[in-house]
Amino acid sequence: MSGAPRPVTAARGAYADDVAADLARLLLRGVPVNFAVGISAAAACAWMLRGVEPARLLISWLALYLGLYLLRVLAWLGSRAGGAIERDPRRWLSLARLSVLAVGLAWGLLPALLFPSAPLQALFVALVASAVCGAGMAAYAPDAAAALLFVLPIVLPTSLHLFASGQELLQGCGVLGMLYTAFLLHAARRTNVQFQHMARHRAQVTEQLSRDHLTGLGSRVDLDARLRQALARAERRGTQVAVGYIDLDNFKPVNDRHGHAAGDALLRELAARWRDELRSSELIARLGGDEFVIVIEDLDPREAQQQLGAVFERLHRAVDMPFQLGGQSVRVGMTVGVACYPIDGSEADILLRHADAAMYHGKQYKGQHRAWWPARAEAGVPPLPRAVATS
Repeated sequence: MSGAPRPVTAARGAYADDVAADLARLLLRGVPVNFAVGISAAAACAWMLRGVEPARLLISWLALYLGLYLLRVLAWLGSRAGGAIERDPRRWLSLARLSVLAVGLAWGLLPALLFPSAPLQALFVALVASAVCGAGMAAYAPDAAAALLFVLPIVLPTSLHLFASGQELLQGCGVLGMLYTAFLLHAARRTNVQFQHMARHRAQVTEQLSRDHLTGLGSRVDLDARLRQALARAERRGTQVAVGYIDLDNFKPVNDRHGHAAGDALLRELAARWRDELRSSELIARLGGDEFVIVIEDLDPREAQQQLGAVFERLHRAVDMPFQLGGQSVRVGMTVGVACYPIDGSEADILLRHADAAMYHGKQYKGQHRAWWPARAEAGVPPLPRAVATS
């Protein structure tokens, strides 16, 4: 994590990840219901073709259909693991598309294996294939690639059989089917363009909400989302996460003497200095005024104190340098209170409250701690009452 404004390439990458995650969720949504409906429809088709096609062939198709559809069910089950899609959205989009292809192949086996020679039954199979394509396009239209993967395994064998039938009526149905498919794919492409436009607009709004307008650092919205992600990663990796609540010392006199515009300039300069000091495993956000929060990931439980000391020294070095405001040199300080996951809590809100309490304790008792940045336990901050912690 980084508190720096995202470069254009990074922003585009984040936008692409957001779109991929949305598409993956959309493609995998409602799988249990679709599975039940699909199995029922396949069984009904097999029943209608009894006596026309050998029972062995009908049972083989249903077995293959079930096996291919189970691949989609497995993809859906895997995506339900907490944060799975968010961790690797492009991989999950690929898996979701492959699961759609599996369903297309499952239905494509119907015209491939079971295409009667009698015109009436042949028209029935073609009608089923056409209806399935229409239903699939309604479900997968926002992703043109998935829509194409779904319809091609169904349309190609159906059209080949119709064209090869030698009967003018069936061949005409084949031409109409191809035109119908082309129309569906064109509609899917238009829907995909609209989806991309809405996703881009949402990503832009999210980006604006995630940035503090004055400093360009993360906002409270960004902090809440990314702290929860950091805690989830730490739980999986067995590492620690530190939350540091930062309050500037002597900032109010700057506003009183030099005006709020000068205070804003100081905060912008400080944010730029901090961005230069931050690493990929660190995020800093502004809560408002002169209060900030830093989130530090990937802490080794055995060396957390030393690692935190190095991080806070970098931040302190940026604060300690004088600021030039209107030709005058101005200095401010900082006080930090720290809470660590999982020692001081396992929820984001609790960690923030503990860090805030430790920071205020540090302001009251400066110089009376082992480190100038007191941790919750060292500051003697008691556990929060359960009613408060969960509010």
